[in-house]
Amino acid sequence: MDRDSVRKMVQNYIDKNNLSNPQFARQAKINDRTVRRLLNSEESISDSNLKKLAAACVQPKFAVVGFNSGKVYFRGEHHADCTRWINTQVRTGDTLHSSRKTYLDIDEPMLIQRLPEAS
Repeated sequence: MDRDSVRKMVQNYIDKNNLSNPQFARQAKINDRTVRRLLNSEESISDSNLKKLAAACVQPKFAVVGFNSGKVYFRGEHHADCTRWINTQVRTGDTLHSSRKTYLDIDEPMLIQRLPEAS
């Protein structure tokens, strides 16, 4: 994570949504002082905090939903994020008839759905 790109992303998000720094910090579930350090000073910020700040600016637009239960398993900004998540849930096993067979850890079919804009 590049500090300058995260700073620009956070500043644009705050401006676009008319938030104050404490409001954004509450929304990102991070310390208000960390947000102020990112925006106003050159003090170091940990990579994990930069990832949290960047993740707070991303609006999920797609979700992986269970076909039968309707349970939301994952939300992502892009369709590819959801596909990537599904692919990480796959495990490979050896069976009697094929040497490489893939299984999903989740026992129901899944759909990738576009979320409504209000979410």
